[in-house]
Amino acid sequence: MAFSRLSQIGELRGQYLRDLDTIHGGRRTRSEKFDALAKASEQMLLRLDLATGVLGWLDIERGQYFLNTQCGVAEDSDMSPASLNRLMHSLDLAGYVYRRIEKVQLEEKDEAGLNLVRTRVLVRFTEKFFADLGVRYLWFRAKKAAIKKREKELREISGLRAARQEKASLEELRRQQSRRNWEKSEARKAAQTHSQSEIMTPASGSSGGTKPPLKPDKSSGDVDQSVARLLRSIQVKKDSTLPK
Repeated sequence: MAFSRLSQIGELRGQYLRDLDTIHGGRRTRSEKFDALAKASEQMLLRLDLATGVLGWLDIERGQYFLNTQCGVAEDSDMSPASLNRLMHSLDLAGYVYRRIEKVQLEEKDEAGLNLVRTRVLVRFTEKFFADLGVRYLWFRAKKAAIKKREKELREISGLRAARQEKASLEELRRQQSRRNWEKSEARKAAQTHSQSEIMTPASGSSGGTKPPLKPDKSSGDVDQSVARLLRSIQVKKDSTLPK
């Protein structure tokens, strides 16, 4: 019902969204604003988050809320971003939407060396918009169902986040345990290497000192001399006993 009325808002002008027709005081709003609203109504309703009334969506896997860009809405609506921006400004003046504009400075720079600035706009449709459109009751019902669904999604996000934190904690514990095991292994290797080096290299200044040089063995020479003297004495005795 909301789309059928918004798509024909030019013909239903004065019956619905009357405050949009009187934002300039005594002068009525130009028809181009109503034509732009009828043109962009489908894409805005498709991107409308019923739980919050914001043009955005909740990513359950990442656990983050993302806003739809006005350039994307304008492109899909086959209209220029400037026309859509003027339409949002008029709806803001009428109290049908709430806009929060934030400028984000980028690291990229232009030819003059100045940082580029990106404008991020949050657009939230108010209860007055749906009331003046004549669908307040339907809006409340859809919002209530969407809030229940959102609570379920938030619980799912909390569970996923807790699971990720638990997984990260276990991985950190494994890394610390592996690090401690590696340090113990390196300490054992260092101790073994040190003990082997002490065994292979004798300590300087030990009680034994340096060994004295070996003296030549003279026992073999003494034996030969004794045998020679014994043979000479025997020969002398033989010579003395022979008859003359």
